[in-house]
Amino acid sequence: MVKLLTDFPDHVAAYKARETVNKAEYEEVVTRRVNEVAEKYGVINFLVLLETDFDNYTFAAFIDYLKISFKHFRKWNRMAIVSDEKWVRKFYEVLSPVVPGEIRSYPINEFTVAKEWVSGQISQ
Repeated sequence: MVKLLTDFPDHVAAYKARETVNKAEYEEVVTRRVNEVAEKYGVINFLVLLETDFDNYTFAAFIDYLKISFKHFRKWNRMAIVSDEKWVRKFYEVLSPVVPGEIRSYPINEFTVAKEWVSGQISQ
């Protein structure tokens, strides 16, 4: 299940993933919101709260994740990954130097810190 998180500034695309994430949900919630932010602001501040393991993304949803990531590759400004899965946080920390913008990862108990950071001003 994917749910858009709406208690964020307009320049932030934020969602929560729980249980199984499928292609239709991902496109309807995440892809649409990321495209809106990219079109309106030219850059994207992004937060994902993973209350599920990445293994629970269907293959099609994972492919959509990759497609949207590369479609807006140069537009990522701030990306906050919030998960209790240490390997997920480590993966994004390793990925950070090769992706434009800045990626930070947080355990779930630091969600408020992640929200505050990702809600910061955008740089264009």
